[in-house]
Amino acid sequence: MMKKLVALLLSVSMVFALTACGGSDGGSAQGTTGDGEKKITIAYQGGIGYAPIHVMEEKDLIEANYDGEIEVEFVKLDSGAAINEGIIGGTIDIGCMGLGPAISGVAAGVPYKAISNLCSQSHGLMSNDPSIKSLADIKTEDKIALVNTGSIQHILLAMAAEKNLGDAHALDNNIQAMSHAEGMAALESGTVKLHLTSSPFIYQERENAAYNELPEINEVWPSGNSFLLAMASNKVVEDEKLNAAVLAAFDQAFEFINSDKEGLAEIEVEYLALDHDTVMSYLNEKDCQFFPQLRGADDMASFMYSAGFVTKEVSMDEFKHNNVVVE
Repeated sequence: MMKKLVALLLSVSMVFALTACGGSDGGSAQGTTGDGEKKITIAYQGGIGYAPIHVMEEKDLIEANYDGEIEVEFVKLDSGAAINEGIIGGTIDIGCMGLGPAISGVAAGVPYKAISNLCSQSHGLMSNDPSIKSLADIKTEDKIALVNTGSIQHILLAMAAEKNLGDAHALDNNIQAMSHAEGMAALESGTVKLHLTSSPFIYQERENAAYNELPEINEVWPSGNSFLLAMASNKVVEDEKLNAAVLAAFDQAFEFINSDKEGLAEIEVEYLALDHDTVMSYLNEKDCQFFPQLRGADDMASFMYSAGFVTKEVSMDEFKHNNVVVE
């Protein structure tokens, strides 16, 4: 019943998105300005995991690699769902989001493909109750704060529940949907017993001696697996000149990030509104990695289908652009 409910909710969500945006046949944001130059819109969300996009914007890398005049607009949105709606409606050309929502989007027919991974980031399930040391200790009334159902955090929780409790949806009724910041505040106040979050919030929570971390999330999704990625509309993928410029920009962004950590910190100080030492502490975390390859994506896609998060199994050939390496 729970699997059917999750699948139904996902389907309803996609139908709403298609209706709200006028269907999937709307014009792409990729087009020309009044002066005849090419224009594209790139959407991303908050956090250090979007550093490759920050670098591309700061250094005008797409413009530098495009053979001609192009205007690149970067917009920050609150959720992968909003980005998916923009892709469907034609107001966004490249959307950056979590791996799970991207797989859900492809399964539901959103017209895009993965053109690059962005990062791997640390995830963790923290508890303010010392008696909760594993998933098996979580009681019916114990609330778990995470971003929302269908998010990558929900999927990681389901993967851990299937492995350790024998049912991927055993903890679905414990979920309390909250933003990362709200979840951290709720954990501190005791409103919830547990919080499943990612960087930078997980770094802050691990520093609190009053919390203990349950091990199961890291067991099912080890360090180095994909977290965020860039999804490009089919019209971008099929535009050979534009696609080449975007891919070259990603290559240069990763080269800069992985060769000049201090330079990256200077950029991230502005985007994250944090001090230099705090940003450097995040960049020096072993789980904070930036690379273009997809790692673990096929495993997550298979799990999402078997656990009822999507109604069709998504192959990597269907999911990714042919330039992307799957590891």
